Amino acid sequence: MQFEEIDILMKDKTDFHKRLKLIAALKARTDGHSIEALQFLLKHDGVYKVRLAAWQVLSEKGVQCAEPVARPAYAIFLERSIGKLKRFGVWLVAITEGFR
Repeated sequence: MQFEEIDILMKDKTDFHKRLKLIAALKARTDGHSIEALQFLLKHDGVYKVRLAAWQVLSEKGVQCAEPVARPAYAIFLERSIGKLKRFGVWLVAITEGFR
């Protein structure tokens, strides 16, 4: 597989199965470009399965990197914020009941 093919498949967001096959192909390679491609997929891919597969291959190759999270940090923050807003809304309705 040529470097250009790797770059094209890495950034192809149409089918994540293609990127999983790319990771399987990069597993056998030892050059620096394959490590960079795996690190790119680990950091920038939107599919958790792809990030996890890239992390597993990098870990097997001895590259230290953080394990990917299933949900991004901003999603967790938004969920907590929405929960707080809901509780505030319930509290606000409860204290204004006497004014009706």
